[in-house]
Amino acid sequence: MNETTATIARNTKAMMGSQVITWISSFVLMSFMPRYLGAEEWGRLYFAISLNGITGLLIDLGLTTLIVKDVARDKEKVNSLVMNGLALRSLAWTLSLVGTMLFVVLVGYPTMTVNIVFVLCLANWFYGNYDLFHRVFIGLERMEYRSICLVVEKIFLAVFGVAALLMGAGAMTVAIIMLLSMAANFFMSWFFLRKTVKLHFELVPTIWRPLLVQGFPFLISSTFAFIYYRINVMMMSSMTNDTVVGWYGAPYRLFDTLMFFPLILTTAVFPVLARLGHAAAKQNMAQTSRQLLDLTLIVAVPLAVGLASLSQPIISVLFGLKEFWNSVVLLQILAISVLLIYVDFVLNTVLVANDKQKQLSVVAMIATIISIGVNYVAIKYTQEAWGNGAMGAVFSTGFTEVCVMAMSIYLLPKGIFAKSNLVLAAKTILSGAVMWGAVWFVQNEVPYAQGWILAGSVGCIVYGAMLFSLKVVSKREVSFLFNLLPMRKRFAASVSND
Repeated sequence: MNETTATIARNTKAMMGSQVITWISSFVLMSFMPRYLGAEEWGRLYFAISLNGITGLLIDLGLTTLIVKDVARDKEKVNSLVMNGLALRSLAWTLSLVGTMLFVVLVGYPTMTVNIVFVLCLANWFYGNYDLFHRVFIGLERMEYRSICLVVEKIFLAVFGVAALLMGAGAMTVAIIMLLSMAANFFMSWFFLRKTVKLHFELVPTIWRPLLVQGFPFLISSTFAFIYYRINVMMMSSMTNDTVVGWYGAPYRLFDTLMFFPLILTTAVFPVLARLGHAAAKQNMAQTSRQLLDLTLIVAVPLAVGLASLSQPIISVLFGLKEFWNSVVLLQILAISVLLIYVDFVLNTVLVANDKQKQLSVVAMIATIISIGVNYVAIKYTQEAWGNGAMGAVFSTGFTEVCVMAMSIYLLPKGIFAKSNLVLAAKTILSGAVMWGAVWFVQNEVPYAQGWILAGSVGCIVYGAMLFSLKVVSKREVSFLFNLLPMRKRFAASVSND
């Protein structure tokens, strides 16, 4: 295993164990909230989360990706970036708080919704600044500190959130617990940061403008990307009602949770790609990018097939069909978007590593315009036709991601990806189609209620068998995947040397 692959494996391994814990914690809380809050109350909380996600982007200022790149290339900048980043983000948070509260008050949202939004606005300060620390950890390739802090936050949120829900708490209590969990993450992150690097007060307003100018393309791309990703919630809240937003929020929360794999992989790979791009090691970058895309496709296809083919039992188990029957079709449509977004994660990471952030910001702006237009037409039509405007929102998500993918592929430098990636994509999609058939067959043949678990298991086995029969999985992928597991070094070495 070469040095680049070893670095990626080390970075990914540092995040993988913690991600399993955080994923389980998030999954447990996500399955409790819609069921215990009900569609209307959950819709109110989900709206507040989405609104704060959009307005919270102002706090980012485009520094997230910039910090990772700068720290990966020059570790001497850490203290200056941290101190001045904290100052800038605190100022931006103040503006974000004022703007968000003015919006919800002037539009006339109910008092309870306004109060929930305010609590989550306070949480945004902790989130925005602990995220700054985490980006330093990523740039320094000390992923373990980021992982520990996220584990503490998610376990805190899951334990106290579930306990509160079981005792009959409402959306406001859950929002307060979210605030406290983010505060815990912030203070732990600060502790580890001071342990990792020597920090001293260094407030230099003269560098604020250069930082903002450098971060502006990242701010534009991330802001518009988040807006086109979340604008449908804002539009649904004004075009439908809290119940429809709740139908949408339940499967979409699951959808968000499943973004852990590309997030881990691209986060681990990005500092490596940034160094390779800076060092003009283009061939090595291309090889790493191709392997990243291959692994992403191999994982994304069965997830998409599983969600689509098992949507009804998944919604039934997690949220209950009584209130969330209308979420079944939403999950089926969202399943297609899983594959699209996984691939877009990879394409965007490669583009930023190649210093294409300005072009990517244009892509995000175009995607936002497309998303708003399609959402308006689709939400209105599906609400009038079927009483479920969320169907239009999930259709818009998939359509917009297709547009983003097309534009991103156009912007890719020549030679980054190869024909082999297309061949592998075709083989994984074929394997997914066979998996779908296997799941459908078992579901129809097994009569008992939990037959969907057997169907999903058989589908995964069939998918794996298809991958090996079509020679999709090579020794390289097996070696890389096993090197992500702490106790598999010996096996991976034997595969590599085979």
